Amino acid sequence: MPPMIRIGLAIGVAAALLGVAGCTGGEPARDELQARGPRDVVLITIDTLRWDATGFSGAGKVETPWLDRLADEGWVAEAAHAHAVMTLPSHASILTGLPPYDHGIRDNAGFTLSPEIPTLATRLAAAEWATGAFVSAFPLDRRFGLGSGFETYDDDYEGYATGPFTFPERPGHATVARALEWWDARRGKRRLMWVHLFTPHFPYAPRAPWASRYPDRPYYGDVAMTDAELEPLIERLLDPTGPAPIIVVTSDHGESLGEHGEDTHGVFAYESTLKVPFLIHAPGLLPAGSDGREARHIDIVPTLLDLLGLDGFDGLAGRTLFSSAWEGDGPGTYFEALTANINRGWAPLYGRIDGGSKAIRLPEPELYDLATDPVEARNRVEIDRATYDALIVGIAEEAYETGDREVVDEEVLERLRSLGYVASASPSEASEHDASADPKNLIHHDRALQGALTAYASGRPDEAIRTLRELLAEQPRMAVAYGHLSFMYSDLGRTDEAVELLERARATGVDTEDLRRKLALSLLRLGRADEAAEVLRPDSASENPETQSALGRVAAARGRTREALERFDRALELDSSFPAGLIDRGTLLLAEGEVEQAIGYLQRGLEADPGHAEGWNALGVARSQRGDATQAIEAWRKAVEVDPRLPDALFNLSMGLAGTGRRAEAELYLERYATLVQGAERRRALDLLARLRKS
Repeated sequence: MPPMIRIGLAIGVAAALLGVAGCTGGEPARDELQARGPRDVVLITIDTLRWDATGFSGAGKVETPWLDRLADEGWVAEAAHAHAVMTLPSHASILTGLPPYDHGIRDNAGFTLSPEIPTLATRLAAAEWATGAFVSAFPLDRRFGLGSGFETYDDDYEGYATGPFTFPERPGHATVARALEWWDARRGKRRLMWVHLFTPHFPYAPRAPWASRYPDRPYYGDVAMTDAELEPLIERLLDPTGPAPIIVVTSDHGESLGEHGEDTHGVFAYESTLKVPFLIHAPGLLPAGSDGREARHIDIVPTLLDLLGLDGFDGLAGRTLFSSAWEGDGPGTYFEALTANINRGWAPLYGRIDGGSKAIRLPEPELYDLATDPVEARNRVEIDRATYDALIVGIAEEAYETGDREVVDEEVLERLRSLGYVASASPSEASEHDASADPKNLIHHDRALQGALTAYASGRPDEAIRTLRELLAEQPRMAVAYGHLSFMYSDLGRTDEAVELLERARATGVDTEDLRRKLALSLLRLGRADEAAEVLRPDSASENPETQSALGRVAAARGRTREALERFDRALELDSSFPAGLIDRGTLLLAEGEVEQAIGYLQRGLEADPGHAEGWNALGVARSQRGDATQAIEAWRKAVEVDPRLPDALFNLSMGLAGTGRRAEAELYLERYATLVQGAERRRALDLLARLRKS
């Protein structure tokens, strides 16, 4: 059973302790509480958790007994908001105490946190806390800079199941297990541990028994499963051997679930995605209770520093929630949703909440009274323009400057697309003042993109391709749709169609580095290396490791081995752990007869990215050349498992099995190979198949 909800305690912690009815500010009385000072700190962030998707919210939508226990014994903010509705910018605000326009992260791709910006981890590490972070999915990969200050930044999410448009996501229970190992190994030290679970994120896939408990509401099944995944961690933290740790629980953003026409998150900033759960469990340090005043992600760092008795937070944009600095409803909450602008050229969304009023700055502006209209159904801007204007004037001017976006490599784009994000290397142009660019008037395109991803991942490629073709007919400059559709064509072995599509994109004026790279690699698969080289000519000096690797592949195909090696080495200079660069380097060494060296590079690349089918295929060839047929077959099986449509791996596996006497099994893989190739290769495959059947 969920704990009793303490509704109506919005007078604040200070008033509750002092017994002053109606007080909304002031320092909490601490006569009966322990003094501020060093404690362990645990930050738990649950990706895509709606504010009302917990038992302690009182909404009655889902059971979360372990989170409810923390809430029942802790302090709960009933009106907490994020500043962005995407994973990376929100976590940057949580860890730095800065709004997005100050820390510089405005989207999940193309932005990296500067190492010069202090994080909670850098501050506590300087004060001799041990620091560890354990994240569950790609949007928080160390490459984006959030590892600053963490002695351990565990983003080992690779190696888990993959499929079309799905990239590895470490299950919550595995992340928790790894975090607890670190926690126990540093017993006796002051510790800061951040644990991030990705479980409620789309696509929703609750396991038993949660799937049957929420058969028609899989998102809530994922939430209930997340609570269970946290059980070992919360159970351990609630039974400490020393002073109880300070535990903070929040989410980066919520999930629309169809509200306002949005299926997931990222386009709008209504309460379904902007409002977040937020609690602090610190027995003996904070009294239990709930508070209805506005709290924000940027308040987490200064509040923790305050509770720990540390200085150095005066310059932060956030403020401590337990001091006289928290007056009334505070300075208001800035928020933004810029992904659709950055990736599609739609109008940017900015807004501000203050005193229960919420203004959204778009070509068609919006104003809501959250107290009387919490679902934001009645836009009041026409009847109360003065309140709207006053809220918008309070937005800092620097918020409107997104800064220079970095070049986004194809690996980043594909991984984000696999998670349901609509990402592209650069936006098309649109005026923020044009109503036709208002996301409210374009959200049906977002639903079409999401529908195409879902259809493809569910084994309905024809439906997915038809949807994207129709979308491009309406939006011929939508770069992300070209990216999705070209991936599908390539994945299905329809390389000719991928080339035709990408050439059409360039002719339409959608000519980005990532699309040129995709076109060049598709041409390379068709044996048109000279054309591929011409496509990549403008990108010869690119600082993108993906592009340098592609240039290396093209050079190798044209017989320019020295240039290819230089390109692969350059890719590894740009990113020493770049999996594709290691695998490309190893593949070229293999072609040059350097088998042992090749195996070393291939194994390193596959350790970094076990989902690289071509790497497994090359490793199989290397092992075969070394005379190890059993291990060669094992590698080729892995390649086919990762990519069932990889022709070279299917052919090699078939020949390897035939060579070891397993001809019936060899026939199956050769049949699959024959369906994926054309012309002379298909005739050769059918001839080999006939010979196998006769033998």
